[in-house]
Amino acid sequence: MRRGREKDLNNYINVRIGQLKQDMNKAHDEYDKQWYNRIIQELCWVKSQQHNCYIREESLDAYSAE
Repeated sequence: MRRGREKDLNNYINVRIGQLKQDMNKAHDEYDKQWYNRIIQELCWVKSQQHNCYIREESLDAYSAE
């Protein structure tokens, strides 16, 4: 990425999904194909932005106290 340019995370995720789809189509093992598909699904979930994936600081403090 060039200096001074804003990062376009949505574009990056789209490019990564395309690369993973190509790799999935090249894979011979069905188990590998399932893992590629799982990663693609997770990236699509991240891209959807219709979820709250932020953990509140209170939750983090509770975990660190254990």
